[in-house]
Amino acid sequence: MFCFWKKNNKVAARMELYPIRCRIPELLKRIGKNQQWLADKTGLSKQTISDIVHLRNANITIKRAALIAHYLNCKIDDLFIMEWR
Repeated sequence: MFCFWKKNNKVAARMELYPIRCRIPELLKRIGKNQQWLADKTGLSKQTISDIVHLRNANITIKRAALIAHYLNCKIDDLFIMEWR
């Protein structure tokens, strides 16, 4: 998604960062756990975890990301592969 604005009578475009791949499945595999375990630990539903994993929930909050990262023993940045578009 590009956002345009005028600066000094020129139109400029702003790029945004998008998740292109979720790394939660591989992080779960690394510790021998599954999505149900993560749902139980975080208090999120298994459907919510699945939506995050399949990038159907583009608006994951920092609080949720931090909670998931805590139980996966990683940093928030490790949860997704991101790309500028």
